[in-house]
This record gives sequence, structure tokens and C-alpha cells, in this order.
Amino acid sequence: MKKYFNRHAIISQAFVLGIILSFFVKVFYFQYTIGLSQVPFQDNMLIHRLLLFSTVTVVITIALIFQKKAIYFFIVFDIIISALLLLDTLYGRYYGIPLTIPIVYQLSFVNDIQDSANTLFKWKDMVYFVDLPIIFGYVFYFRKYLFEKNTRRKNAIYLVILLMSITLFHTQAKDIDRTLHNYERKNIAKDLGVFYFHGYDIIDFTRNKFLTSLSMNESEKKIIMEYLNDNPRQTETFNLYSEKKNLLVLQVEALQEFVIDLEINGQEVTPFLNGLKSENLYFSQIYHQVAGGNTADTEFLLNVGLHPTPTGSVNYLYPTNQWLSLSDLLNERGYTSLAFHGYEASFWNRQAVYNNLGFYQFVSKEDFDIDETLGWSISDESFFRQSIDKSLSHQPFYSLLITLSSHHPFDAFSEFPMNVSPFDNTQVGNYLKGINYVDQAIEDLFERLADENILDNTIVVIFGDHSGLYLDQKAVLQDLLTFGDHPVEWAKIQKVPLIIALPDKKLQGNINKVGGQIDILPTIVDILGLDYPLILGNSLLREKGNYAVKRDGSIYFDNYYFDNARGILFDIETLEEVIITTELANRIGKYKTDLMVSDIIIRKNLFNDDEFLNIIHSQKGLNEE
Repeated sequence: MKKYFNRHAIISQAFVLGIILSFFVKVFYFQYTIGLSQVPFQDNMLIHRLLLFSTVTVVITIALIFQKKAIYFFIVFDIIISALLLLDTLYGRYYGIPLTIPIVYQLSFVNDIQDSANTLFKWKDMVYFVDLPIIFGYVFYFRKYLFEKNTRRKNAIYLVILLMSITLFHTQAKDIDRTLHNYERKNIAKDLGVFYFHGYDIIDFTRNKFLTSLSMNESEKKIIMEYLNDNPRQTETFNLYSEKKNLLVLQVEALQEFVIDLEINGQEVTPFLNGLKSENLYFSQIYHQVAGGNTADTEFLLNVGLHPTPTGSVNYLYPTNQWLSLSDLLNERGYTSLAFHGYEASFWNRQAVYNNLGFYQFVSKEDFDIDETLGWSISDESFFRQSIDKSLSHQPFYSLLITLSSHHPFDAFSEFPMNVSPFDNTQVGNYLKGINYVDQAIEDLFERLADENILDNTIVVIFGDHSGLYLDQKAVLQDLLTFGDHPVEWAKIQKVPLIIALPDKKLQGNINKVGGQIDILPTIVDILGLDYPLILGNSLLREKGNYAVKRDGSIYFDNYYFDNARGILFDIETLEEVIITTELANRIGKYKTDLMVSDIIIRKNLFNDDEFLNIIHSQKGLNEE
């Protein structure tokens, strides 16, 4: 009996160890075959330990939960994991990231990689399946020893191993910098392994897709209806052009408004933009409204006209939501909507989200000829040239060009020939050089458009996406711009320039109306005469509006700044505290409602809700009457 027990224990434990080894080999291979990690055994091997601990956790959890039937689940799970890792590998070689549920949910990854599957697959990928015949043979041969319920002693040992593996995983991973995980999910797999990545993805998707009611409750309906009643839709538009004009939008990385007209050592930082804004529409009081999504938030504000989520990014939290976007409206008019960015398609989950935004094609790093590198990826100069090459074959086009060269921390410009003394070798000095480079690249772009007689048939919108310099650079910026320590002083420089260059210079001038990035979409709608049933922002060409709400609830008025964290209203010029009257309190509450309405629409996926669509369309009819 004792001999039987020992043999039984050895056979059973050998099987579990074999499963652990099998799973570990697969995730180890995956980690390197799509380039999440570099050459094996050349780093501190932290990722190897984390892969091992996560593998042990998965296997022992199955053994504990399913007991006598664990053998069946090991086999089924092995097949599923093998197939999933193969798909992860094919998709990862294409996009650099494992599959996520939103991508599978949309089935878009099939179209993304089906044409390239033959070249993406490598025979060494059979490592994912080579263990299956061995496992089947082992189970069949030793079946009378394996299909027995765990003893208490065995469960106790498993439980100890499980707790140890979880504890060791968290102990080893505690010092990993997870800030990059917020905007590039690939880094979760890179730093913590593919098992952790998929576990995180499942929990995140389930929480946002299924654990949140998608039906509006009465309170939410009331908020929506009151907002629509208080903000009647603008039914008339300027509609400046009877013929279709191309729409070219340059979303410029880290471009802040203070660089416009700024001179240092007698040299303009943005000489071309300075001249461009003097001959076209220039909006000098536009504040960025991004939150945790930074650049991705700006794209969302521009294309959908809703505020970003208070934490995280819409791109990751609600990637399968349906939207009514600028691309959708223009596509209906016969435009081709194209998006361009010089970094990886998986960055900010763009390859999954852009389909829902109505873009015909997303051109990313994988699609460009990286003939010149500057900063993170392709130089803006080359980026502009290649993006226009692709756009010109799709007229009339809506092309969104998201630049990258001037991305923080601006080290790529340290050797550029611009006199930024006394800020040499500082982040601020490199930033000024970077923006000067971008200005030159935009000038070259305009010359190209003019030479090809495209400029007279194209509306060009140029704006900054978010701040380029943060609080750690405040002291140096104070030396450059000579502002004080008052919190409103810092808030006042969080502006981004907005220039709209219209064919034939139909509208010109400096408009000082206070606004935010959410107002860019309604301004474009106003110029093109588009029919947009729900807009939270206000056209900057109209008198209505004249405020900007930040995601944290702070508000820029024409002459006040409400600091939501402090609950204080300041005079924006004198910096003195202002008594909040009933009228001002009502305005603050009304402006904050924008955030509430936006959150409800996003959280409940209301552009996919017939009741909501009926409400906004019926409201449109009432407004027209």
C-alpha cells in the first residue's frame, strides 16, 4: 500500500511538474519571439522569475479547484493556452502586443493579420503544441494513478505553494515602474508576463463591459434631458464652402501656447506659426482638457467631442463603444478618413479604437518607411511627407496627423543649432529647440501643399495636444516666462495654440474667446456645415460658451479661474480670491454638468442606445421648430 501510495504520488506530482514546465516553456518562448524581452539570460532575469511564479500560480490553482477532474482541465487549458499563445504570437509580430479581449471581441484582428499569416507563422511556433502528444500519452498510460481526488495533505501542500508563488510574484514585481502601463498595455506583458497580461485584460474588460449597467436610470435620464433643454442645439452653421474641401488636422505633440511669438536671444521659436496665425484664424485662449490619456484624450476630444474619463483612458476602458465621430460625418459626405501616427499601432490601443472612430485606415510606424529617426520614431519632416503622399490619393480626405518628434523628454534636440542660452542642456532649452524644429517641419508641409496646388482646396487645423513641460520644470519656466508662484499663474500657461487656415482666407483674426479642445469639433462642424446631433462643446466662432472645464472640475472663465481642488474662485488677472455669488455658483454647477453628461454617455455606451438616439434626434426637431 505504501509502495502504491509513493508511486501514485510520484506519478501525480511528476505530471503537475510537467505541466508547469510545459506552460513555462511556452510563455518563455512567447516573451522573446515577439520582442517583449531581448536576448534571453542577458538581463537580471526578473521576467523569468515572474513568468515562473505566474505559471506556478495558474497550474496550482487548477489543481486545487478541480481536484479529481484537474487532469481534464489541465489538458483543455493546455490546448486553449497553446492556441491563444499562437494567436498572440501572430498578432504580436504584427503589432508588438498580445491579443486583448476588445480586439477579439471586434474580430478585427482576423482582418488585420489574415493576409500576413503565412509570413508571420514560423515553424518554431510548434513549440506551443509539441507537449500535447506527450501529455496525452502520459495520461493514458498512468490513468489509474492520476484520476483520484487530492488528499488533505496534498491540498495543504498545494495551498502553501500557491501562497508562496503569489507572494514571491508580488515581492519581485513591487519595484517595477508601472506608469507606462497606463498608456501602453504591451508593457504589462513586457514587465509582468503574458499570464498576468491576460488576467489583467479579462478583469478590466469584464468590469467595464458587463459589470456596468448599460441602461440609463431615471437620474441619468434627468441629467441628460436637463442638459439638452439648457443647451439647445445650434441648428444653423456657417457652412463656408459649397464644394468639398480637404480637412487636414495637425495635432502637434506637446505644443504649448506660450511658445507662440516667444523670442529667445533674438530668435523666434515658432517663426512660421507666428506668421501663419497672423494671416488666418488664431484662437489664443484655448486650454487643454486631457486627463490620464494625454494624447489619446486629445484625439477623443477632437473626434468625438466628449470629455475624457476621469482616470485611465477611454481607449482602454471603453474600446468597443460606438461613437458618433467627425470621421463618420465626413465619410457620409464622401470623404476618406485617415489617421497617421509615427509610433506603434498598439500605443494607446489605437489599432482597436480607430475602427470605431470611423477611420478608413490607420497608418502607424509599421506602415512608414523609417528613413529618418528623431526622438521616439520617424521624424516629423518625413512623417508629414509620407502622410501627405498617402492622403493625396484619397481626395477629398480628412487626415489626422499626430506628430511625435517633440515628445517628452526632448533629449533628441540637445545638439540642434539654436541658441537657447542660458537654458542650454536643460529640458526647457531642449523643448524650445524641439518646437523650433516642428515649426520648420510644418513650414515645409505648407510649402509642399502650395507647390502641389492643394492648399487652396484644404482646410488646415493646427493645435497642441497637451502640456510639454510639467511641474518639475516650473522653476526654469519661471525664469523663461517670468511668472510668479501663485497656482493660477501655472494654470494660465496650460494653453495650447489653435490655428485654422481656411482656403481664400475666408475668416481671419485673433479670437480671444476662452475655450477648450472640446470646442474644436463644433468649430469644424460650424465651418463645414455638418449635421451633428449632440455636441458638448461650443463653436469658437459663436458668442455662446466662453469657458473651459478641466477633467478635475476646475474651470476657466473669461475673467475667473475656479480651482476645484481648493474650492476657490480667483480673478485670473489680479489673482485675488473672488466671493462665489449665487450666480457664479450656478455657472460653476452648470459647466460641471458637461463632465457628468459626458461620463454617462461614455459609461453607458449611449451612441449604441436607441432610446438615447431617439432623445437627441427628437430634441433636434424641437430646436429646429
